[in-house]
Amino acid sequence: MRRRRPRFAAADGRRSERTLHPYGLVAHSDRWYVTGADPKIGEERTLRLDRIVDARTLPGSFEPPAGLDPAQRVLSALAKAPYRHEVVLLIQGTVEQIRARLPASVATVEEPASAHDTDRDTEGWLRVELRAERLDWLPPVLASLDRPFVIE
Repeated sequence: MRRRRPRFAAADGRRSERTLHPYGLVAHSDRWYVTGADPKIGEERTLRLDRIVDARTLPGSFEPPAGLDPAQRVLSALAKAPYRHEVVLLIQGTVEQIRARLPASVATVEEPASAHDTDRDTEGWLRVELRAERLDWLPPVLASLDRPFVIE
């Protein structure tokens, strides 16, 4: 693949120029995203295509990582994007039960740190982290889970 250097407009309107080694294009919620590596900062980036003002091909090439799932990377990036509120919960249930109401684009789900020590108090509980601009939608979603939960 060739290197591409898009000029990008951030959500707040600031413009920047980046070099991106694209891994894949993903459509999600009526928007298109490109995920890839930004070699200048050594991190992965997910950019909305409608915010790319200009793009040009640069000389050179790169190899994308093996076993890469661009769609999963975009969903993970969306769930971790900075928003006004950050909410951390412990929810007793399975990943499937939680994902039924809080998809991967909205929240991350993992075992709490103490679960690795087989603590009986945390057995069956999962740590859920999400970010949101508004919180008015969250109480009905949590109620619809019909699972015990604790807000950290």
